[in-house]
Amino acid sequence: MYRQNIRDWTKHLDFLLLDECSLAIAMFLAQRLSVLLGRPYRDFNFIGFCILVLLINFAVIVAFDSLRGVMSRGYLREFTATVRHALALTALVFLAMMIRTRGAENGDLVLVFAVFNYLPISYLTRTLWKKLFRRFFSSREDKRTLLIVTDTNHAAEILERTRQYSFARHTIAGLVLIDRDATGEIIDGTPVVASVQTAAQYMCKSWVDEVFFFHPALDERVEKLMSECREMAVTIHLYVNLQGVEEKKQTLEYLAGYEVLTANINLIRPMDALVKRMLDIVVGLAGSLAALLILLLFGPAILIASPGPLIFSQERIGENGRKFKMYKVRSMYPDAEARKAALYGESSHSDGMMFKMDFDPRVIGNRIGPEGKKRRGIGDFIRRTSLDEFPQFFNVLRGDMSLVGTRPPTVDEWERYQYHHRARMSVRPGLTGLWQIRPDKDTMSFEDVVKLDTDYIANWSLGRDFRIIGTTAGIILKTIFKGNRTSLDNSQ
Repeated sequence: MYRQNIRDWTKHLDFLLLDECSLAIAMFLAQRLSVLLGRPYRDFNFIGFCILVLLINFAVIVAFDSLRGVMSRGYLREFTATVRHALALTALVFLAMMIRTRGAENGDLVLVFAVFNYLPISYLTRTLWKKLFRRFFSSREDKRTLLIVTDTNHAAEILERTRQYSFARHTIAGLVLIDRDATGEIIDGTPVVASVQTAAQYMCKSWVDEVFFFHPALDERVEKLMSECREMAVTIHLYVNLQGVEEKKQTLEYLAGYEVLTANINLIRPMDALVKRMLDIVVGLAGSLAALLILLLFGPAILIASPGPLIFSQERIGENGRKFKMYKVRSMYPDAEARKAALYGESSHSDGMMFKMDFDPRVIGNRIGPEGKKRRGIGDFIRRTSLDEFPQFFNVLRGDMSLVGTRPPTVDEWERYQYHHRARMSVRPGLTGLWQIRPDKDTMSFEDVVKLDTDYIANWSLGRDFRIIGTTAGIILKTIFKGNRTSLDNSQ
């Protein structure tokens, strides 16, 4: 994946240089504007500040793939991409200024002005350059001729994509359909120039530089045509796709010295994985300190109501079946695990795949009064407000868990899993996740939970993690101040 990122931005060195120039112009205008407003910075190293910002901008372009698909982006997508890039750049520059405190208070106004200048300058220069680029390369005569070999169902799609992504390099010589002889037909403005059997003869008479085999059925006719192309020293491109796997979830890797096509449920870029882990470490450290404070505040009440250890540990199943000890503030009586089997019939999940009760008698302070009224205690409060989950920030800090992921099952739940259930454990488990923030999570079946977890894994992004974290925080605050019931976990 990283090699692909490098290829993407080196392919667009012109846009990289253009963006750096746009940023330099924006910085210069911002500095001039600050002087006009009566705030000249005599002690401010403007040249050094510019170099720092330009280096960070270069790092953002490489790390976040800001130039990926730049030629195919329309006006709205280009504007959105420019805004995202500017926000990432601004955040990292502010972070650098906070680390290097000297000059930070002098440079903040320049940076704000520069961002406002950079957005329109960068957007306009990118848009204008793409127009000039297309106009120039569409009229070039040194482009290589490309013959496309595909089937009827994919002909229009591959023609559109070739014109969109490869217009600067190729001129389409024509089509060859492998599922029928359509010689002489016109598809989306491109002629079908031969059949599979006569394609080699066509290439002998009409010069073809390259042949693109797209979704071919590798029968004897297609294999023979490929062999004939090799004999003519014609460059061959073969599109390979694993059945049922999206293109963006496939990569070329090396295994045992061979270049292989690798597919997974999702692919995470190294930089995204690094950001996710850094976020886990920072928040995990803060959460671990908060857990100590919670123990100091609520520990005495727990010990009075139920003598025993303050921290409850339980063996859970983590990423790829790895077992680990998960920690919680003890909210149940010490014999809760022994009593669990007798209460399975009262669980809201009758399939036994998860255990959850609305009123669990094992929770500290929960009891039924003489008049039959259910009374809840300190254990219910810390579970309802998810305060019992805070020691899991230590699991996050250690790397057993992440802030966002799938909830780790208990060993007995894991032993009941079928093969399609195990997909949810292909990632590091999390404190919260997609199904935990659903309003109907308490009534959802386990199969629905698996579907949501699988959807989270297949469509993971940093932005989605931030949205889930924000929603989780809102639910917990609402629970604390309004008394609603919630819990991030499904068992002790």
